[in-house]
Amino acid sequence: MRKLLIIVFCISLGAAAARAGEQSPVVNKRLFQINPKPAETDQSAPSLQYKPVTAVRIQKPVFKNLKNLRPIIPEDAVEEPQGPDPSAALDLSDIIDDPALLADLGVVCGWDSHLILQDKAAAHVFYYIPRAFLLKRDADGYRLNVQYNSQAEAGQPSVMITAELQAPHQTGDIHLLKSILRQAFDLKSTDPLSVKALPGLGATADLKALSTGLTLPPERIHLEPPGHLKQVFRLTLSLTQDETEEVLAQIAHGGLVGRLNVVVEEVRIPVPIRIQYSRFAGPRLKGFDQWARGNPIASLENVTDFPMSLAAINAYRLENGRLERLSKKLKPVQIDAGAEKSLKLPAVEALLGDNLMVAWMGLDFDSNCAPCLETIDQNIRKGVALAPGSLIHLEAIPGVFDQFSVYKLIVHVQSPYFTARASAVQKKEITLTADDNINENLMLYIPTDKGGDPLLYKYRLEAVTQAGQTRMAPQWEDGRKLTQFFGSSQVEALFNDPIQ
Repeated sequence: MRKLLIIVFCISLGAAAARAGEQSPVVNKRLFQINPKPAETDQSAPSLQYKPVTAVRIQKPVFKNLKNLRPIIPEDAVEEPQGPDPSAALDLSDIIDDPALLADLGVVCGWDSHLILQDKAAAHVFYYIPRAFLLKRDADGYRLNVQYNSQAEAGQPSVMITAELQAPHQTGDIHLLKSILRQAFDLKSTDPLSVKALPGLGATADLKALSTGLTLPPERIHLEPPGHLKQVFRLTLSLTQDETEEVLAQIAHGGLVGRLNVVVEEVRIPVPIRIQYSRFAGPRLKGFDQWARGNPIASLENVTDFPMSLAAINAYRLENGRLERLSKKLKPVQIDAGAEKSLKLPAVEALLGDNLMVAWMGLDFDSNCAPCLETIDQNIRKGVALAPGSLIHLEAIPGVFDQFSVYKLIVHVQSPYFTARASAVQKKEITLTADDNINENLMLYIPTDKGGDPLLYKYRLEAVTQAGQTRMAPQWEDGRKLTQFFGSSQVEALFNDPIQ
């Protein structure tokens, strides 16, 4: 059984966290007074073992040992960011005197805790680097596309494999990083501090490190680098049919491994790439994130292709500006692949308190399940595309968010081409914000017989204001191109209609 990352909640190092909890100074010695119904009277109520809340040990940086890192001095006027400085790097192990927190960061967060870069001009701006890029998986399955070309010459590459990759960021993990930095630099909540994803333009891929011994020349590896490393990006391999069989077998077992070389100034920073069915970026357990937001649930659903065992509920929260660790062990709960399990949990506020930074469910994954891997492989081969996949580029002009006091824009998209074999129309939603104003998560498989200007999809724009009001476009718009920009005119049109 191997530990894997879970969205908003992920694989827990439960035993390590519990041991660290026994060693850490106790901030709150009282136990939570929760009295769920006994298991013998309510089979859906979990058995919880409550542990003391423990403080996270964070120390101030010793700047004489970090010569290239500038102290953050709170000021009214701050410098404008000019980009990451590769010589001004911070390793969180230099400021975190807490092995359990460092261990948790390795499985909870999508960023590398050992390499945080400071801005060249603005000392209060930091850039994070993903810990790894994994194969993306969503409700429709793995974002892996295999396209065969029967017209290719004998012995020449005739198959194209396209994989969408993503760093497995968790909801709240950036807030956790900012909380660590604020505590380390002794900053107030009102002091300026910004954390951004590292730019990805100019990055190159290297997939030579294959355990099968297969090597691919650079001209047969095509990469569309993302604008920044929080975005999904696409990697395409040109293969012969024999190479395709080797690569698919490798993805099912040991994984296709390599690295993305990110260029910062004159420095190349390698970020691991692993394309493997058992390690992916995407949802694993449906229902937990809803519970973590304060909504009651009656069950949890395993949305993966592997059986899992739930073991603990873990979280980090802020208490008087200081981080605290919480861990509640569960009596093991087994959930088969794709199955739903009745489970009642106490309210999140009663169990974990307020001011949560990040919460996750500790689980064990049976990623060595041979029948599971066979089923995935069959589904991948059934999904062989008859047309190449194309990404939709959706971008909101950053200024519209402040101009119209918009918290987020939601783009509703419907199309019959979200799968390789076009069938019924499906609907999807994409969210754009001021900090994440570009999205390329939607792929269309467009048949070649649709003419020169086909209707690819329809879209409808929705705005959620800072005050919580919702504005919806009155009708669907035709999408005949793969790039859509949303500026002042499109957003202003929403405010000419009544509030929805």
